[in-house]
Amino acid sequence: MPYFHHSLTSISQIARYFAKRAVRALYDEVALYPKPGLVSFVDSGAHSDMDGSLFFRSLFGLRHYFVNLGCHAAQNLVPRNLVPLGINAEKTMQSITGGINTHRGAIFSMGILCATICNLSRRFCHFSLWDLQSAIIEQWADYLQKEHVNVHTHGAVVRQKYAVDDARQIAIDGYSLVFDAYEELSPIQGDSLFFGLLAYQYFLLNLDDINVLYRTGPEGLAFARGHIQQSISANNREQSIRAADELHRLFSRANISPGGVADMLGLLFFLRQIFGKQS
Repeated sequence: MPYFHHSLTSISQIARYFAKRAVRALYDEVALYPKPGLVSFVDSGAHSDMDGSLFFRSLFGLRHYFVNLGCHAAQNLVPRNLVPLGINAEKTMQSITGGINTHRGAIFSMGILCATICNLSRRFCHFSLWDLQSAIIEQWADYLQKEHVNVHTHGAVVRQKYAVDDARQIAIDGYSLVFDAYEELSPIQGDSLFFGLLAYQYFLLNLDDINVLYRTGPEGLAFARGHIQQSISANNREQSIRAADELHRLFSRANISPGGVADMLGLLFFLRQIFGKQS
């Protein structure tokens, strides 16, 4: 079981340590290519209003959010008190991007992960991957179930229409899909490209991606899953990468952009930063 050990002694040290890794994880997500339909530094995928350079400016602008969030959470993690920080981070993002939503999902999901691990690190200098997941559920599930309800988001609309989990429910479940993916794929985490590609496949096959459903409906999600299932194999790295490159063009033409998968990839890369050999 993966463990994390640290000797960080102050709240400021803790917050800055994890904020740096949160930003790096978001960078690793946008840098990953190919990942069918999604924005990278190579091209804009299925999007016409954003590119890799815009993502870079946006994620760099969020660094102060993660530091402030970590400082508050390390002292006392009260979810409702952290919400204003997330709202301000969204305003910062929009001012940088001209109103384009590059990282709203990451502000929510990476914010939860970063806040939780900062609080955990303030209390313990040694904890496991599963201690972190348990802490997410313990500290966030009740608040998210009872207080954090927004029926006007794309996620809420899609959840009601298709009876699928939205970002809120995925968080309530402690991002189990991300933690399971890390455990399954950790043996190849040193190969960043193939690690990311297999994770992309894992998430697309197991996550009812809200963005895909919103853009293309269940038919688009089934189309994407069928192609990714057939094209990517853990037993053939080079062929899988070539196939993913072809799928990227196909998904981009079909307006398929798995934004939920992108958010989960960011969280997975964060776990690798903390629990992987490179941490």
